[in-house]
Amino acid sequence: MFRPRVISTLAICMCVLSPNASAQSAKGVQRLSLQDAIQAALANNLAIEIQRTSWQGVKEAGTMNEESAFEWTLGATGRMSWTKSGSYSENVYLQDGQQLPVGQDRVTTTSTNSFSTSIQKAFKWGGSAQFTYSPSYNGSNTDIISTLLDPPYTVFPTVSSENKNPYSGSMGITYTQSLLKGFGTKIATAQLIIAQRNLVAADANFKKVVQDQVAVIEAIYWNLVYAQMNLFNATQTLEIAKRLLRENQIRVETGVLAPIEVTSSEASVAQREVAIIQAEAAFLNAKDTFLRTVYSTTERPEEIELTDAPVVSQLNLEEGDAIENALKNRVELFTRRIDLQNAKLSEEVAHSNLKPTLNASMGYNGAVSPAAGFGTVNSDIFGFRYPGYNVNLTFSMPLQNKSARATDIRARASRRSAELSLKDQELAITLDVRTAYRNLKAAEKSIVASEKSRILAQETYDAEQMRFANGLSTNFVVLQRQNDLDNAKTAELNAKITYVNAQTALQQAMGTLLDYRHIQVK
Repeated sequence: MFRPRVISTLAICMCVLSPNASAQSAKGVQRLSLQDAIQAALANNLAIEIQRTSWQGVKEAGTMNEESAFEWTLGATGRMSWTKSGSYSENVYLQDGQQLPVGQDRVTTTSTNSFSTSIQKAFKWGGSAQFTYSPSYNGSNTDIISTLLDPPYTVFPTVSSENKNPYSGSMGITYTQSLLKGFGTKIATAQLIIAQRNLVAADANFKKVVQDQVAVIEAIYWNLVYAQMNLFNATQTLEIAKRLLRENQIRVETGVLAPIEVTSSEASVAQREVAIIQAEAAFLNAKDTFLRTVYSTTERPEEIELTDAPVVSQLNLEEGDAIENALKNRVELFTRRIDLQNAKLSEEVAHSNLKPTLNASMGYNGAVSPAAGFGTVNSDIFGFRYPGYNVNLTFSMPLQNKSARATDIRARASRRSAELSLKDQELAITLDVRTAYRNLKAAEKSIVASEKSRILAQETYDAEQMRFANGLSTNFVVLQRQNDLDNAKTAELNAKITYVNAQTALQQAMGTLLDYRHIQVK
């Protein structure tokens, strides 16, 4: 019995109860069962690592982008200015009955410093609040220089004046609530809800990636097993052909057999040697593919030995139950349902946007009396000395509202498309399961037939050998029976490999391959 295997966000690993997992022999040969191969691949496969890295990034980012719409926002603006301006004028003053022409230079220096800060936040029920605080300094100084324009051109003392209360400011608090368009928690948080659902879908999609990769690993494992067993069968067949050649050579030397029969046996040996070459090439190619898949990111063993052989087990599952399992477990259906939920929510938002805009707001404005310092200003502001209150109701509605209507039409179409996609996915999955189920049943029957064919071919070959030894058959017929036996062995091996691959395909079609292999994705 196996423990559940856990795939974490930091590393993909499988915990196998067997103490012999990934054991190495004294000669340095890596012995791998199917479970060992899956364990090594999930820990070291590059394709899974790429998907895991992408998935981890999505998980870490989460819904931060959508949650940012409801963050507290701080804003501040500072401004400083200094200006100097002047003017000149001539006036006539009456003194002791005399008219005195006087020229006046007026020089004004102005210094303005202002600072404004605001804090605002949108709420998940469709309202928003804003707080503003704006202190300011407006200082000015004016110098007037008067000069008599007639002799003796007297320059009078400078007269200066300045703003005695340059400090001022204000404070405001405003709350605004949508009453029609955009009203309600569900509408205001629609994008956040969709993002949260998409995170769940991302988890499911990564699970599907792992399941698909497990199916690939199993197929590659059994492909290497087939190549290994096929090479073994080809080696045995060559030995049999060589033995028959030696026996025929002895018969020719004793005059029992015609020399032409040796030529036929030699041709048969040559054919078997070609088959050995092809089988060795296929084995090496399958081995390279296996190593590339299982040991993508780690050091590869020099030699490997696969310890599992294809095993035939009775399928105790009805086709209807298999379809029911698939409709319950397939990731594609799960994500399609999420897509439909998102499309329905987007349709609700689009329908809400058809409504007129009606916003109610209420606010407080704190004013101050100009003062000589900021202390007095702040006392006026936060002491609510000069309060002001306001209530506003704002209404607006596009007369034709074409933009909102177009968005609503597209949202309805997207929702309908999502419904049809879900139904289409259900039909496709049902077809996948039926096809995989029938293929497994056919593979099960093929094993019985191919095993019987191989047994009969073996008996026929043995009988023909005896007939040939007693002079009742020919070398040509013996070679033909040997070819039949070779083909029967290959067909039986093919049937077994097809069966185990069909088992994997059915589990994959039902979406239960990870459970079948005791693997959990977390």
